[in-house]
Amino acid sequence: MPRRSGGGGGGRMRRSSFSAPRAAVRPAPPPPAPRKAPAPAPAPAPAVAVGGGVLSTITDGYLFGTGAAMAHMALDAVFGRRRYEVEHTVAAAPAMGGAAAASSPCDLHSQVFQDCINQNGSDISRCQYYVDLLNECRSRAQVADVQA
Repeated sequence: MPRRSGGGGGGRMRRSSFSAPRAAVRPAPPPPAPRKAPAPAPAPAPAVAVGGGVLSTITDGYLFGTGAAMAHMALDAVFGRRRYEVEHTVAAAPAMGGAAAASSPCDLHSQVFQDCINQNGSDISRCQYYVDLLNECRSRAQVADVQA
């Protein structure tokens, strides 16, 4: 018997009695091409308003004010009306007679300094700012008197 060529392995061919006939091997289909999103639609051109942005701004302000008023009314309905109390105080007008002419222009600074001393009797260093203001005012008053 002649030898069969093909393969090696001692001249024996191995065949499995359990193997099924092979089906034709198909190549794998190519992957689908990635889909591209359609191009976005071009934005429509803005309409030209008669007043331009001015009318738009006025309209926005009107709507904002109306919305705020409606919100205030809703809150008033839930929590009750708001009450505003205005306290009127009348300051004593200084007499413009002879006493006003004789008073020093630094009386206000002096009074503030005295108030600070009364509040911080044990710690005068807190009133140093007011002392500096009073001294500066007095030095200006002396310069004004000399020039006059």
